[in-house]
Amino acid sequence: MNDQSRLTLLERDPVTFEVVRSALYSACAEMKAVIMRTSFSPLLSLSADLSCALMDYQGRIVAQGNDIPVHLGAVPYTIRAALAQFPLESWRASDGVLVNDPYSGGTHLPDMSLICPIFAGGSRLMGFSLSRVHWPDVGGIAPGSSSVSDHIIKEGLRVPPLRIIEGGQVRADILALILANVRVPEDRKGDFNAQIAGAERMRLRVLDLVERYGADTVADAMRDTQAYSRRLIESRLAAVPDGIVDHAEPLDGDGVGEATAPMIRVRITKQGSRFKVDFSGSDPCAAGPINAPIAVTASAVFYTVLAFCGGDILPNEGVYQLAEVVAPEGTVVNARYPAPVVAANTETSNRIVDVLLAALAKAYPDKVPGGSYGSACVYTLGGTNPASGRPFVHYETVGGGSGAHPSLDGASGFRVHMGNTMNLPVEAVEAALPVRFIAYEIASGSGGAGRRQGGDGVRKVVEILTDDVAASILGERTNTSAHGVAGGAPGVTARFRLVSASGETRELSAKSGPHRMRRGDRLEMVTAGGGGWGRPGEGEGS
Repeated sequence: MNDQSRLTLLERDPVTFEVVRSALYSACAEMKAVIMRTSFSPLLSLSADLSCALMDYQGRIVAQGNDIPVHLGAVPYTIRAALAQFPLESWRASDGVLVNDPYSGGTHLPDMSLICPIFAGGSRLMGFSLSRVHWPDVGGIAPGSSSVSDHIIKEGLRVPPLRIIEGGQVRADILALILANVRVPEDRKGDFNAQIAGAERMRLRVLDLVERYGADTVADAMRDTQAYSRRLIESRLAAVPDGIVDHAEPLDGDGVGEATAPMIRVRITKQGSRFKVDFSGSDPCAAGPINAPIAVTASAVFYTVLAFCGGDILPNEGVYQLAEVVAPEGTVVNARYPAPVVAANTETSNRIVDVLLAALAKAYPDKVPGGSYGSACVYTLGGTNPASGRPFVHYETVGGGSGAHPSLDGASGFRVHMGNTMNLPVEAVEAALPVRFIAYEIASGSGGAGRRQGGDGVRKVVEILTDDVAASILGERTNTSAHGVAGGAPGVTARFRLVSASGETRELSAKSGPHRMRRGDRLEMVTAGGGGWGRPGEGEGS
């Protein structure tokens, strides 16, 4: 009996299918928990800036954690780049491939991906695990490797797919080369070892399932879960009226040429179960670091499709294969080497989602929220801690306002869309670094008015308690407000500024740095509010 005529595992044993499928997704969550508990960086252990996924033996995503969309939607590009460098037949048990190159399937340089194979019985390749972990520093011109530059070489160390683990042994020479090019190498080594521990936990969980249900059954579940998610997405899309919509919005500059405001243009064609997103007409690559690798742009599309279809369908390759993405190379949505890209992961990706939602709102306003604060609002600090004499690097994201939905007000002080990290407690940061937080509060009234109110942004003020600290900021929506939907008002824009110890104030653009700060200087960040939904006073009860 050939594969086409056999019943799928879902058809012949739906209970076992659901048990195995759920176990695979749970294994991703457990893998993440291991990395968080063994990592050195608070960005990982407290803020959870990492993601985990499981692929089948052909490199197709089977399951992923409830993690960071921009990390996970890029996985198909990452694994394809790794398999192009290391074909399937070259993998051996206990190997490991490391990659962060945005031009080889990566997102931005701080996101280091470790890919490890999983063999059953010593010879049958069941699949691969992948962890994408944000290392707080990978070198470059500024601490935190997230600042303004005009060339990707200035952003940090590029790592194309390379075999860093062979036969269970870490290549000490390669690891030494990498660590020689980053700040605080001891912490980065600890984070890398945490990724190894996470991969081992995933391997053990998959082998537990193989032992209990057999390799064939687990492989069938891996295949069928992709097909099942695709069928669900196709069904949801087919139930929505067809339409063609378009929209365009400018980004808030690139930090290099202040007059530069590249446009993102999109046309969405929804026909039956087909969902095509065409970015033709978007502006060419900018000089500054807002250029999105194709993997980042595709991630934003995949996320939007899943959200548009209800947000309750388990994501995997079956979903990702459905969306058709057209993004001309050499544009701000498909960067060409050597364009810098670091802010695209955190800023441009979120703005792409808002552009997609604004387009969809023209035909389906009852299915989409208003615009968000469109950012991760990344700020970085670096210097020497006088208490220990050791160098330090601090990388943190700041929440903002999410857009209102037809049935809900927008959330305030929230990480939206492409980011899914947790709040980093100010107490933990103050205990470890020479800084003091003067304010951390909701920017009340910054959400757009509407039948449903847009979420408010956040005001955060950090004071420096030592001399010679380098600070950078990567934000969005200082110029372009978050749009409202169905008559809802736009949100209030963001603002950033430096206040010296003497009281002198300097307004900052959305992307700037590195700035030299001294004792008593303050960095003030106020993120944007989300857009409202519906006209105020209309609708329910009116």
